[in-house]
Amino acid sequence: MNKKSTLWISTAVAAVITVMTAGLPAASAASSVCPPAPVSQTSTTAKATASQQTKNKQLVLNMYKEVFNEHKLNKISSYIAKDYIQHNPLAADGRQAFADFFGAYIKQNPNLKADVKRIVAQGDLVMAHYHVTTGKQDKGMAVVDIFRIKNNKIVEHWDVGQTVPDKSANDNTMFPLPGTSVQIKPVSSQQVAANKKLVTTFYNQFFNEHDGAALHKYVAEDYIQHNPTVPTGRKPLESFIPILQSNPDSRNKIVRVIAEGDIVALHVHAQSSKNDRGSAVVDIFRVANGKIVEHWDVVQPVPEKSANTNTMF
Repeated sequence: MNKKSTLWISTAVAAVITVMTAGLPAASAASSVCPPAPVSQTSTTAKATASQQTKNKQLVLNMYKEVFNEHKLNKISSYIAKDYIQHNPLAADGRQAFADFFGAYIKQNPNLKADVKRIVAQGDLVMAHYHVTTGKQDKGMAVVDIFRIKNNKIVEHWDVGQTVPDKSANDNTMFPLPGTSVQIKPVSSQQVAANKKLVTTFYNQFFNEHDGAALHKYVAEDYIQHNPTVPTGRKPLESFIPILQSNPDSRNKIVRVIAEGDIVALHVHAQSSKNDRGSAVVDIFRVANGKIVEHWDVVQPVPEKSANTNTMF
């Protein structure tokens, strides 16, 4: 696969992928030139009806179909706002910047395809987890896009991308298991809130407070792991507890949460110290019967320089 990234396709991970959720970032880098924005910078909790959320998801799916897979550049204005805000560090703000960048990329990669595996919506945000390839022999990349929708247009975008490796420590791939629906089965708002609370409580206790007891309290024994560097099951994660506890300065800052049905996704800035640029991470968890039962993640180091001033967060 051509490693030159597009607006939506991020460069391969340049550091060792860390345990479970990149909770142990790669070795400390120079001070960040792109510090993370506060959570409240964007409207991650804007209310939207279930009907509007469905429309938002369909808008995004149609964009992938027509722009990504059919390469209809003349359709870009149907989906992306003129003044759209870009957080991919390799591209500038604005719709025209996207059109120029993406147009040049598909000329080099005419077989570019994006296979959406899952789409999740909450409020004005839509998250898509997909497999992008440039040809039949290409293992491709796992990518997560997060879009903010306003007035039926994409007005803001974040992404994280990671190359699919040749080998994996488990047999589950970096994507949902075969037969999994792209759409999320709805549950009550009370259940969604409970799932969010469970996941964020686990995440903060385990990765930020370094409390090893959280693993058994919140994670199922037969938990399904999709991170390609970690075997499946809860047991392999236990060996990382002393590593976390011996790195007291490591932190995973939750920037935004998107939850629908049994899925909770966290957009995270993971750092090994306050002076570490760290990594942009999207962790996706599936919850069942009050436990975390499945996990996917995509990890990308924060670069030293960016084509925009918006940060990856």
